[in-house]
Amino acid sequence: MPGFFERRPALRPLAHRDFRLLLAGSTLVSLAMPFQYLTQVFWVQKEYPAHAVLYASLLSASRGAAMVSFSLIGGAIADRVERRRVLLITESGSLIANAVIAALMMLAPFGSATVAAVAVFTFLAAGVMSIDSPARSASLPAAAGVENIGPAIGLLTVSNQLMMPLSLPLVGIFNGIFDPGRVYAGTLVVWAGILPLIAMLRYHSVGGAHGTGMLTNIRAGMAYTRRTRAILAVLSIVLIVQLLGMPVATPLGPMFMMDVLNFSSGQVGFMGATWGLGAFAASIAFTRLRGLTLRGITLAGLATFFGFAVMGFGYSRFIPLTAAFDFGMGFAFTAAMLTSSTLVQHLVDDAMRGRVLSLFPFSLGFAYVCTAAIGGIGQQVGLAVLVPALGWATVLGCVSVIVWNRQLLGARIRPATPKETPPEAANPAPAA
Repeated sequence: MPGFFERRPALRPLAHRDFRLLLAGSTLVSLAMPFQYLTQVFWVQKEYPAHAVLYASLLSASRGAAMVSFSLIGGAIADRVERRRVLLITESGSLIANAVIAALMMLAPFGSATVAAVAVFTFLAAGVMSIDSPARSASLPAAAGVENIGPAIGLLTVSNQLMMPLSLPLVGIFNGIFDPGRVYAGTLVVWAGILPLIAMLRYHSVGGAHGTGMLTNIRAGMAYTRRTRAILAVLSIVLIVQLLGMPVATPLGPMFMMDVLNFSSGQVGFMGATWGLGAFAASIAFTRLRGLTLRGITLAGLATFFGFAVMGFGYSRFIPLTAAFDFGMGFAFTAAMLTSSTLVQHLVDDAMRGRVLSLFPFSLGFAYVCTAAIGGIGQQVGLAVLVPALGWATVLGCVSVIVWNRQLLGARIRPATPKETPPEAANPAPAA
């Protein structure tokens, strides 16, 4: 007789032990990331008030440069090496890099030049996680079952976004009480849970990139993506949303609230929670409404709506309306990323899975790199002008992709038939 989780399609991945471990580890990572990103913004605002927008943008750019530099390599590694071993190594490296960042923020050993050292180690920390991300995403079919990819992505998104409305108000509160360096150091505690969880994973997952050089593997993945028009269209929309919309999430969104709306750090944290609540609502809704994540028209509509929400956020000066647009941004962005990930996971061949999925962090990294230039523009023209302009650009970019590939609107994937017994229950794997 099917168990509790097997009887509920949205929860079926939880019947798999390895997915539960992977989910718990990802949740802890998601708890630390908002603390770290926003705490760096507060640190820059405190230590370099005259150049806060520029320096916060540069830190985001260093994170993005690492993602651009290492994501494609990470995808090739995920298709060459046992993926759970990749996760253990990268999370250990992430702990070390973030510990150095915390020490630099607290001690400021280089005086006013400390921001440069923080940028260097932010680059290294983001590079490590750029190798982690493709391996983690490519592990889902082995950890949860290929027939459960959609619900698995949904549950990961739910857990990740549940952390955001919980953590963002706390970020503002803690940074109002403690020095930002101490707050950043406090995030290191989560790795006491992350590392043991990864060490307990037992699945076996390796791609098909064997016997050739890594650069050859990367070129093969890029060529495969270009040939597969549906995947290329999905990734094009993802790139537009991340490139033009993500700067509003961080770092320009918090800076906009402080400079244009005159918010305190605590108010920024609570306003940020509205994005988190929108993201959480989208996670719940799209995990339950599984069919929506398998349709191209869903992605097109969500991406366009996200652009309009950014536009409204930038124009509004009425705080409740600003909060509503912030909620809409979080909802649309999260739902669009969930839908695009689900579509690609179903469309891609397993031998290419790591390399194709690495294009998600690659495009996000490219967006972060461009944030430095966008932040420089914001420093000159003002965020009150820049933010709504980014919303307009997002809408126009999404419409252009839709016109270029109208087949995306009609694309629909038939979900696989779920199995009743988790693979590890039928064939227990040896411990790592």
